[in-house]
Amino acid sequence: MNHFEIFHQLHHQKKPFILANAWNVKSAQLIEEAGFEAVGTSSGAIASSLGYEDGEKLPFNELLYIVRRIKACTSVPLSVDIERGYSDNLSVLSDNIQKLIDIGVSGLNIEDTQGEDIFLRKLECIKNYLIKTNQALFINARTDGFLQKLPSPLETTLKRAKLYQNTGADGLFVTAVPDAATIKEITSSVSMPVNIVGTSKFSIETLTSIGVSPDQYGGVTLQGHLRPSN
Repeated sequence: MNHFEIFHQLHHQKKPFILANAWNVKSAQLIEEAGFEAVGTSSGAIASSLGYEDGEKLPFNELLYIVRRIKACTSVPLSVDIERGYSDNLSVLSDNIQKLIDIGVSGLNIEDTQGEDIFLRKLECIKNYLIKTNQALFINARTDGFLQKLPSPLETTLKRAKLYQNTGADGLFVTAVPDAATIKEITSSVSMPVNIVGTSKFSIETLTSIGVSPDQYGGVTLQGHLRPSN
């Protein structure tokens, strides 16, 4: 199997998939040496390590340089957080996607902080580009209803999950989920893999104790958002 196929399979296995996030080559190598089966990147951690604020303040070319070095120095699948895609221009977005593919990236996170309409256009653009060029990336659609404190965040999350899956997302990344019971509601209602940020509240043991089963949804991913130390 190639790295995309391995990364896709990890999201559909019978146990939670733990994805540790890196910010440079050394942290990525330590993650691989510790036995993790894939590496992710944290946009905030990479930006911080280079002296930028999070929120696409880091120039895309500098992100690409870090991603290229991580990929060259590790041997497991790599997923990249591209925030909002680093452009609202769909042609530029397609170019950004191709640059990631050329490096050998297997998956990406892209967030909906600008709202559903523009996010759906970006998601459709990415999916159509992949189909047109006969290429593959695991598209993890990040939804921030809880993080942004939108009205009825659970209902908003479930509504967006269906829209995003129908538009081509392979997984749903939900930030700032308040408790384990809410995770259970999301995973029991969503038919694609669900990603959450791993904390002591949302350990594998906790997920097991509340009856969350991969058979319900296709897998849970716990993302560890590491930060560079001084």
